[in-house]
Amino acid sequence: MKSLFYVFAFAILFSCNSNKNNEILTYTTDTTLGLSRVNLNTISEKIPVDKILKEKKDLKDDEKFFLQLVSKPKESGIDTDKPLYFIIDQGKSTYDPDAKAFFWITDKAKFQKSMSDLTKTKVTIDKKDYIYVDGKMTGSIKGDMAIVSSDKSYNPYGYSSLNAPVPNSSSKLDEKYFTDFWGRKGTSNAAIKDQVNQSLVSDRDISGWVNLAAVASYVSKGYIETLAVNKLIIDSGIGFDFNFDKGKSEMDTKTFFNSDMKKVVEKYYDKNAVNYDLVKNVELNNAKSFTIGFFSLDFMRYLVKEAGFEATVNHYLASTNKTLEDITSTFTGDYAFADFKSNPADTMEYYKTNSAVVLGFNPKKKDVLTSLLQGPLGQSKKYMIADNQVIFSEDNNVIYQFQNRKAGKNTKLNKKTGITAYSWSDGNDYNQKEKATVKVVDMVSESKEDGGNLVSKTVFTLDKKDENALYYLIMNG
Repeated sequence: MKSLFYVFAFAILFSCNSNKNNEILTYTTDTTLGLSRVNLNTISEKIPVDKILKEKKDLKDDEKFFLQLVSKPKESGIDTDKPLYFIIDQGKSTYDPDAKAFFWITDKAKFQKSMSDLTKTKVTIDKKDYIYVDGKMTGSIKGDMAIVSSDKSYNPYGYSSLNAPVPNSSSKLDEKYFTDFWGRKGTSNAAIKDQVNQSLVSDRDISGWVNLAAVASYVSKGYIETLAVNKLIIDSGIGFDFNFDKGKSEMDTKTFFNSDMKKVVEKYYDKNAVNYDLVKNVELNNAKSFTIGFFSLDFMRYLVKEAGFEATVNHYLASTNKTLEDITSTFTGDYAFADFKSNPADTMEYYKTNSAVVLGFNPKKKDVLTSLLQGPLGQSKKYMIADNQVIFSEDNNVIYQFQNRKAGKNTKLNKKTGITAYSWSDGNDYNQKEKATVKVVDMVSESKEDGGNLVSKTVFTLDKKDENALYYLIMNG
């Protein structure tokens, strides 16, 4: 059943319309990690499920189940006038979040037959409205509302960062699991309700909301709540949404910070401006991807101080005779990063890291910068200092161009105003890694500060436009 939750995992890596999500809010608690909403009416029209089933021979049963659920819901007795939700609650460990799908069933007989036929398993609903797959309890129905879950830890990779199998500490699904869910009390927090209704929208294919405070507490195992910085993330969240069109996909994200955090963000991000001069002497036309933007170092220092880590950082910097304040006052926060194409004809060049980082600095602090570069910051690195910029790169050609102030063509750079970051990618890394039959040819993203919140828009363009982008993404999976 884990493929049932791939949409949520895919969308979270991050809407503004008002929508009502009263039913799901009834079962959303203060500790719920996140929600995702799939609009069945729009998605079902965009996925040619018959074509996928015919062309994609390696589909697993749980992937077929997911496809049937989101692309042919009417054939499965599912109410398409209502969305499909995914709920992620806290599990027994950070490796084991509790994921569930929430939807409405209009025809139980049709649901059982359709799901059984497609997945080649026996899907049944008993007299107490519990859903079984091959005799294993996996869901529950209350009225026409249904939830489906899994007794396996959700981890699409199956391994931890130490390359060891992730322990499955979740217990087998039983009646108590489902009665507890139906009986639990939803949040009374007005901020959470407002964020969910702004994030889970009816005019986008997929939308979602992440409970920032709950995620921080879950990941830190409650440690974040002992720090002063915790006050800045209380009642905060992140909203995102996806729309899929022919050959193109668009994603929007937006933060929902509390009033304290908004004041801090507005204070330190008092400008939406990108210093494009950073890459004036860098040839971005040779890049596979690049990013240029502004990050407030004063904001970072404030968060480090609120988290109680300033003394630790200064202790680490003691050997350089510098402090965190020295660093934040030396650099301006303007940055650029470029990852360049390699030359396949040169084997050694192909495997070499071929990138560049450019940082802006305060010319009055050049002596501090020089001192820092003589320490760990510049150790074993090639760099070149200009009037108010410093570049790091292992590529001699990049260093030479920067040193000689040779202007780059940079026709791929769209110098937009009113933003804090702009990035572009040709999708090369994704295309090579996935061995995709359809390729990403262009990915553009821009971000900005808006009333104390951070918002971004990303557009992916594929090299094929005959079908909806969602079809190609499923075929590549």
